[in-house]
Amino acid sequence: MKEKILFSLSVIIIMILTTYISMLPPKGVNTVEFETVAKGQYSGISERNTFVINTKEEWISFLNKFKSDEENNELDTVTFEEGAFTFVAVTMYENQTTGYGIEIREIYNFPNYLKLDIYQEVPCAGCILESKITRPFHIIKLSKTNKEIRR
Repeated sequence: MKEKILFSLSVIIIMILTTYISMLPPKGVNTVEFETVAKGQYSGISERNTFVINTKEEWISFLNKFKSDEENNELDTVTFEEGAFTFVAVTMYENQTTGYGIEIREIYNFPNYLKLDIYQEVPCAGCILESKITRPFHIIKLSKTNKEIRR
């Protein structure tokens, strides 16, 4: 019986350590500074996606997809400066309740690409939620880059 308990505890400790190590930032990799442009629950995009926007045409195309029946006035004041910034938008799938969210926490600068560290929030089991369709998003801007951006 003691052996089973010790084995179970060992497995649990190994799982906790593995999870902790996998959440640590990569060694020797710098992060990229960015600024949040908009973050919220209601967009016109109902699928999980990553949009990398480098031109005025891409910005206009993105806005046409992004605008929904809900008013997203925060983007009306954003001016796109072509050649100065790269905008990155991440979206989450459509949800039937509140309690979901998405956030870009860090951007890691690897030699050939940038890697987004994304946190997705999901509601707890048994939480009291409002029955309302949500489509979480986070839009950021960073210095202009031509590197591939990976989710």
